[in-house]
Amino acid sequence: MLLCLLAGAAMAQQPDGTSPINDLVAKGANAESLDLPDLAEKYYTEALSIDPSSVPSLVSLALLHEKRYHTEQAIYYLQQALMADTSSQPPSPSPFTPTIYEHLSLNLVDAGRFEEARHYTDKAIELNPKSASAYASMALIVNADQNHTAAMTWANKALQCDANYARAYNVQGIINYNKGRDNDAIICFRKALSADPNNIDAYYNLGVMYTQRNNFETAIQTIKKGLRLSPKNTKLYYYLGVAYMQKNDPAKAIQCYEAILQYDSLNVRAFNQLGRVYRSRGDYDKSIAMHQRASHIDPHDPAAYKLMGETYVERGMLDKALRSYQKAVLINDHDHETYCLIAKLYNKQGNSAREKSSYKKAAKLGNKEAQAWMVRHGMGW
Repeated sequence: MLLCLLAGAAMAQQPDGTSPINDLVAKGANAESLDLPDLAEKYYTEALSIDPSSVPSLVSLALLHEKRYHTEQAIYYLQQALMADTSSQPPSPSPFTPTIYEHLSLNLVDAGRFEEARHYTDKAIELNPKSASAYASMALIVNADQNHTAAMTWANKALQCDANYARAYNVQGIINYNKGRDNDAIICFRKALSADPNNIDAYYNLGVMYTQRNNFETAIQTIKKGLRLSPKNTKLYYYLGVAYMQKNDPAKAIQCYEAILQYDSLNVRAFNQLGRVYRSRGDYDKSIAMHQRASHIDPHDPAAYKLMGETYVERGMLDKALRSYQKAVLINDHDHETYCLIAKLYNKQGNSAREKSSYKKAAKLGNKEAQAWMVRHGMGW
């Protein structure tokens, strides 16, 4: 529905109705309605090649990436849209501005970039005080600070704006899960399904809960219910693969990640998961190849280098492992887990000074294992 509105707004900006950009945005929206996301992306990208600052094209492409769970790409195009939107209009908000802020908030939260999301969430609430989406995002931001009571208050505000807003129930479930109240979390996820029987996030979240309880059959059946509603949903296939891996069925896990690549040939997470599965089977060449594919698609993805490093360690290629880990922390120097892995690698190499330095970095970033190591060795951080 939103994409149709965007196409309409684009046409309203060009009264003659003959603009190729308007035509391409409308074609993209129509392709999405026919469940042809690759074709939709082609139309939106073509529109941007004509005018890289076209706000309707940028927003349409961003929301398409959002639907395909390409979170970082969605953030990129939304930020470009915001720059174009604010530079080409007077200080009063355009019709696109609230949407841009709401979805920047949502995607930054989904990416775990909570502090960055806070600014956009505040602005989204300012522009639309009845934005259930913005209140739900704020709930997750506050929840990340471990302030669960305040987080639940924000989630309740979202439901006051829209009593049937399934995302708010999902957020309540996440808050309860973080509080260690798994049963309450499951109840909330089920409420999300009651509010919206087609809510994919609820199927996903329930699948995660059942998997973590080692109830693999229920997890698999729950995720498959979601896939019957959304047969090309890469997020559901992703966690179905996780469930099969936890069930010790790597062959079916591989099928899940290969299914993702049929629908989304550039899905970095699928390549990385395939790398993990192949490593678990001792097929190190295939594992490394999958992570290399991921790093070529997105050179700024630290996970590909981190996982590649773990494979090199298992293979005994410690120098290559170290270079992979170092690439990972160059991209994300706040990843305490990778610093921990580097410390363990230096331990294998007998380099105690660099082992200590790496553990210290990890400890400063809050890694509990590293902090315990420092304490055992009589050191602070």
